[in-house]
Amino acid sequence: MNIHETNRLLARTINIGADFGAELERGWTVPVGPRHLDLCHEAGFSAVRLATCWAAHTTESRGRFTVDPAVLDRVDLLLDQAAERGLSVVLNNLQDPELHADPPRHLDRLLATTHRIAERFSGRPAQVMLEPLAEPRGPLDPLWNDYLRQILTAVREADPTRAVVLGPASYNNIRRLPDLDLPGDDRNLIVTVHQYWPTTFTMQGETWLGTDTPFGDPASWLGTTWRGDDEEQAVLADAFDRLAEWARAHDRPIFVGEFGTSGNADTPSRARWASFNRRLAEARGFSWGYWSFGPTFALYDESAQRWNPDLLDALGLGSVRSAV
Repeated sequence: MNIHETNRLLARTINIGADFGAELERGWTVPVGPRHLDLCHEAGFSAVRLATCWAAHTTESRGRFTVDPAVLDRVDLLLDQAAERGLSVVLNNLQDPELHADPPRHLDRLLATTHRIAERFSGRPAQVMLEPLAEPRGPLDPLWNDYLRQILTAVREADPTRAVVLGPASYNNIRRLPDLDLPGDDRNLIVTVHQYWPTTFTMQGETWLGTDTPFGDPASWLGTTWRGDDEEQAVLADAFDRLAEWARAHDRPIFVGEFGTSGNADTPSRARWASFNRRLAEARGFSWGYWSFGPTFALYDESAQRWNPDLLDALGLGSVRSAV
């Protein structure tokens, strides 16, 4: 299949952070297994974006980097289990604070890990896609166009035709898309952007962001609503229109790999916002990925063992109301 057909496999994607026991994975992940995949399949999702902290499971000895074989085996099993349920998978690399703080120092590790993962899963069908690094940011931003080429070289040495998901700098910010410079001769690329605008609504109360964000202290945003009035809709629609124009001009498929809202926001606003973003994406032929299954920004409530019905409705998947 061509890359646009591959992107359509991600039409309705759910993000799941994978807990493989590392400190870096605490607080935002789940111990992904068959039950979680069953729930996602039964709810109507077409794919899972498996957020994996490869940096937390890579060790170095005498200049050689090794990815924990046990974690690779667990991912292998999850890919088998997803395939059995008809779910495509974006195998994602998320959370590498050392790399983002000092990119040149940790580039060799990133490239070695990227090559190892591409090599390990090179025999998988097209339903498995690789996202070698999500959300480049900070000191990595000005280096990103150069680094993404080196990342792609590491992938292509092991797997020449695999669909690879890459996006712009500043946390894959949709507003940085014009700065993204992809190699024109690699057409097996899916371009991803993350959409959390307006930040004061989607990130309200998320104190992990710190108190000195460009918009102030997230604690002060608590109570912010999203009514979905003409002005609020126009801001988002304009951004999606510009995204569609870029996609047409560059002939690249678009995956809105993350959009979602803090559980601190009120449910009606969360549902209105999710529905509008989802409809904007679908109307323009973009695939999308909701953040996240849980436990943060949760679409599924583990304690109640049920999906959030309003959010599921907003995503066009309202037929499943609880766990089976």
